Amino acid sequence: MSRHCARPGCNAPAAAAFNFDGLRRIVWLNPLVETRDCTAGDLCARHADRLTPPLHWELRDLRNVRPVRAKQRAAEPAAEPESRLLARAFRAAG
Repeated sequence: MSRHCARPGCNAPAAAAFNFDGLRRIVWLNPLVETRDCTAGDLCARHADRLTPPLHWELRDLRNVRPVRAKQRAAEPAAEPESRLLARAFRAAG
């Protein structure tokens, strides 16, 4: 059975899984995995790319490939996804 986006009214194929920790106020976007037991839900690529966490929450995008918006592409050279994730991890660590 194929998986679809959890957003109401959207029937697009799922491209990412999300999970959250309400006590720590963190939302994770993960690559789509085979099992659904470990996720809060699935999102299509469009909704995953536009996901905004609640105020004072942190979004951790752990997907391998992240789209670079046109403004960023013109302003700076594209960095490897791994280096962006490492930079974000070090910023969050302190």
